[in-house]
Amino acid sequence: MKFTKILVPVKGLPGEDQAIRVACLTARQDKAKVVIIHIIEMRRALPLETENAPEIQHGEQILEHAFKVAREAGMQPDTELLQARAVGSVLLDEAANRKVDLIVMSVPYRPPLDEFYLGSAVRYILKNATCQVWLCRQAASDLKNGMGKK
Repeated sequence: MKFTKILVPVKGLPGEDQAIRVACLTARQDKAKVVIIHIIEMRRALPLETENAPEIQHGEQILEHAFKVAREAGMQPDTELLQARAVGSVLLDEAANRKVDLIVMSVPYRPPLDEFYLGSAVRYILKNATCQVWLCRQAASDLKNGMGKK
């Protein structure tokens, strides 16, 4: 399958650089566009339009880092900072509006629990996405070797 637009959601977590590189490598092969999005999740008690300067500044730093990683991987991505109540549904709305045909997401490694754990946004996207979704999980050995940080 050939991809035309690839969406990479970022939160500033370890392992996201690898997801960005995977998206960029795929995009270069297919001559596709990469879109990197950071969503500030707003508490229900606040109006959605509330501007939280520290959160916005942090989100812009996350996007700047992601942009740099993508540039180093040979891509010129679009980046966007959004505010929303529910991350999963907004990401899928963005994917539909932008006609995205692949979402590449990073999921952090968590020490073994009784069952495999995915956050609510990842579960929502896996259940409802109409396009392909690739998950990039950080290797457990990265944490043991001190490579958990970006």
